[in-house]
Amino acid sequence: MRTLSVIFVLLFAISVSAQLSVTRSFNEGTRLASIGEFEKALSSYRAALNDAERIRSGHDFLAKLHYNLGVCEYQLNRPERAVAEFHLAIEMRAGNYSPAFYALGMAESARENWPSARLAFLESLRLDKTNGEAWYDLAFVYFHEGDFVNAEAAFRNSIVHKSIDAAWSHNNVGVLLALRGDFSSAEAEFETALKLSGGRLVEARNNLEYCRARTRNHFGLARRG
Repeated sequence: MRTLSVIFVLLFAISVSAQLSVTRSFNEGTRLASIGEFEKALSSYRAALNDAERIRSGHDFLAKLHYNLGVCEYQLNRPERAVAEFHLAIEMRAGNYSPAFYALGMAESARENWPSARLAFLESLRLDKTNGEAWYDLAFVYFHEGDFVNAEAAFRNSIVHKSIDAAWSHNNVGVLLALRGDFSSAEAEFETALKLSGGRLVEARNNLEYCRARTRNHFGLARRG
C-alpha cells in the first residue's frame, strides 16, 4: 500500500485559548501519526476538529484536518472511511485540493472502485500535471480497466515527472510494449528498469529474459509493495 503523509500546518487568526486547544490536539495527532499510532492520532485530530468547528475555524484548516483524518483511516486499512474524509476535505476547499484528490484516488483504488479512482486521479492531475505519483497510480487504474493505451501513456508521464517508481514504470511500459509484440522496444525498457533499480528489480530481469526468448505469456507488472 502506498504511503500518504499528514499535513503540518500553523494556526493563525483565532483566539489564544482556542488556538492553544486546537494546536495541542493537532500537534499531538501529528506526532502520533508520525510514529504509526494512527488510531490514537484519530482521537487527537477529532478533538482538534471539534474545537476548530466550535470556534468556526476557516475552511482551509478544516480541510487539512479532514485530510489528516482520511490519511489515518487509509493507513488503518479503512478505505471507506478515508473516502468520506477526503471528500469533506475537497468540499472544504471548493474542489481545489490536488493532494486530497490524489489521496481519494488511492483510497478508491484500495476499494477496487476503478471508475471513481480514475476520476479522482484525473482531478488531482488537472490541478497539478507534474505529480508523477498520480500519473503512476492512474496508470494502474487504466490497466485494471483494460485500457492499455492510456496505461502506457500514464506510465510514461510518471517517468517524465520523476515518480519515485520510475524503474517500475519503465518495466511496466516494457510489459505493455511486449504484449503488443514490440519486443525490441520492450527490451530497452526492461534494461532501463534494471539500471535504475541497480539490478534489484527482479520482475524487470525476468521480463527481459522472457522477452529475449520471445515468450509472450509470462510478463508481470511490477508494483512497489
